[in-house]
Amino acid sequence: MKPQTLLAFFLASAAPAFAAVGVVESTGQFLVNSSVVYLSPTPGGTANPTLDGYDFGSFNPLSDTLELTNWFVENYAYNAGPGSDNWITDSNSATLFLSVGLSANDQILGHAGASGNNHFWNNTGNGPVNLLDGLSNGTYSLSVSLAYTYNDWDGSSTSVLTSSGNSLATASFTVVPEPAAALLGSIGLLILLGRRR
Repeated sequence: MKPQTLLAFFLASAAPAFAAVGVVESTGQFLVNSSVVYLSPTPGGTANPTLDGYDFGSFNPLSDTLELTNWFVENYAYNAGPGSDNWITDSNSATLFLSVGLSANDQILGHAGASGNNHFWNNTGNGPVNLLDGLSNGTYSLSVSLAYTYNDWDGSSTSVLTSSGNSLATASFTVVPEPAAALLGSIGLLILLGRRR
């Protein structure tokens, strides 16, 4: 399902409609072997499966694929600019904080366009992120969160503020040994056991 069809969810704090700024659409696009899978960070009626708590399954890094191929974010600003408290322009930024185990790989999201006060970001320009890169056997956690900037009017001046800790989600996957390596290990173990007899 295309990200544009996701049911919106709000991550901004409660505020009057004329002053609200929030992420209303956020979803990851993953390549799982040969399938493209869209996952949304939080539950709540979205058309895609929920990333938080999702188990991608088991992968052999030498033959399988698990990649984050894109991350889509849509920020809505319900006002036109100074004097309306908060607003977003194409000069604002968004960053996806991504970690696998203890390894972090932050993605600077690029401004992809606007429709009225609605601004869109994605990481297409960064290319895919190989989530299996350099991992040994074991079970891993994939953690994501999002930060973005917005403009704030306090009645006399404008400042750029950051909303962080959005789209928090943690998924899991397992790295398994290559079948040939596992077979060789088993043969080696059988030879050692045979020599002890």
